[in-house]
Amino acid sequence: MDRNLWIRLGVIGGVLIISAYLLIPTYTYFSKYRGLTADQVTKLPDAERRAYDKTMDKSMKLGLDLQGGMHVVLEIDESKGKVENKADAQDRVLEVLNTRIDQFGVTEPTIAKQGTSRILVQVPGADDPERVRKMIKETAQLQFRMVAEQAEMVRAVQKVDEIVKASAPAPAAADTTKKAPTDSLFADLNKQPAPAAAGDPNTPFTSSLLPYQGGLFVADDGSRLARVGEMMSRPEVRRALGEYEFLWGDVGPKTADGLPSRALYLVSKKVELKGDRLEDAHVSPDPDRPNGQQINFRLDRRGARTFAKVTEANVNRQMAIVLDDVVKSAPNIKNKISGGEAVIQGSFSDKEARDLSIVLRAGALPVSMKFIEERTVGPTLGADSLRRGVTASLWGLSLSVLFLIVYYRASGALAAVGLTINMIIVLAAMAALGAALSLPGIAGLVLSVAMAVDANVLIFERIREELRKNKTVSSAIEAGYKNAFSAILDSNLTTLFGGIVLLYFGTGPVKGFAVTLCIGITASMFTALFVSRFAYDALTRHRKIAKLSI
Repeated sequence: MDRNLWIRLGVIGGVLIISAYLLIPTYTYFSKYRGLTADQVTKLPDAERRAYDKTMDKSMKLGLDLQGGMHVVLEIDESKGKVENKADAQDRVLEVLNTRIDQFGVTEPTIAKQGTSRILVQVPGADDPERVRKMIKETAQLQFRMVAEQAEMVRAVQKVDEIVKASAPAPAAADTTKKAPTDSLFADLNKQPAPAAAGDPNTPFTSSLLPYQGGLFVADDGSRLARVGEMMSRPEVRRALGEYEFLWGDVGPKTADGLPSRALYLVSKKVELKGDRLEDAHVSPDPDRPNGQQINFRLDRRGARTFAKVTEANVNRQMAIVLDDVVKSAPNIKNKISGGEAVIQGSFSDKEARDLSIVLRAGALPVSMKFIEERTVGPTLGADSLRRGVTASLWGLSLSVLFLIVYYRASGALAAVGLTINMIIVLAAMAALGAALSLPGIAGLVLSVAMAVDANVLIFERIREELRKNKTVSSAIEAGYKNAFSAILDSNLTTLFGGIVLLYFGTGPVKGFAVTLCIGITASMFTALFVSRFAYDALTRHRKIAKLSI
């Protein structure tokens, strides 16, 4: 072969080697990791987890309809008040959800606007619907507030007792067997038995509480939490507490009787610092809880200055870290905290800590959203869809190859090799671009194969016409490619422009179809005009062929 043919062979060989290299992670994923749940992945050894993450990052992704997942439609919730600028709120919600879902670690999520008040969210591969639901709807309003001092807390509890007692319809016999008077609210929880379920009518609020150093707790005996919540949320109680309010905290320690408990804090209504000053949040091991997790956060420069002033002015007091009106932790300020770095400790699982850090980094939703549609595509449906899609593609490719070989004989077989190379290039390009393969995408792939067959048919028919004019084989091939080129270029370019329009304006399945169509058309032009032409030139350049099998 001459130098020109060697260069073209090198290009084809290079494309095939690169394509094979790009498809290795995809093969590894489907042969080794496909089917693993999120819990199973988290339990992989560190080295295997790194290998899994690397494989997932570089393998071809599957869409919602092939691997299963969640389909959710959200709408702006105006039940608590009208939202004036819906378009702006919708844009801001879209931005926050994009950040949250991207960091969630799923492949090729779809997050798009629908109308003026709705947002479509599709999360392929999500195997924990409740976790995704919480991630999407979490408002993540982070606040830093001061916890009331002990004397103020005792006065507040007494006020609630007086208000609730005054509003009681009739006095009832007091249950004094297990009572927690306000003068001993800060004893040791582990030495205190749980108060009676019915409580003391003279001190209805106090007798429902468990005393503990640094705060109050409510033992969950099945009804006490609801009763305490009802008392502290009464309008007259909230007015009487003035600048303070009671907020629930995380799950607390168990009582001496073995009952689970929940923390209750009296905190200032004044917000010292908001979460909008948060710059970063990440998970690290909690030194105070074996196998527990904490969230380390960093504030921006302005937030760090405010945080330093607040901590300096409140040394030896508790600061409540409040997330969505729940006190996640209330550490004691030992000294001024400068630098803007601190931690949120709570009863977090690994998943909860990671998800919360993602939500904090992404920021809070600007408006409340409600779920109006939710569908879960199970893995069985996904596997069935994948099997049907692959079967359809193989049938399409097989019938195309059969037609080419039967009708165009050896030239058809040569074109069939080009079609196979075309498929390899398309799949490799999708893996390299991180594009997701969906059922509409498979349809686009089949259509691109049909376009490649059409290009070969045009070339073969032009070659046949030239052979009927008694031209030599090499001359007929040259003229056939030359005469077919404009028709192939025009048809492929018009289809490619249509695919680009769909790619730009489409979402979800339409976009998946457009991606594979555009990649497939580009690959089909390469194989039809470059690969098959190289094969003909290599056969006829240095030898005289009297008859072409076409």
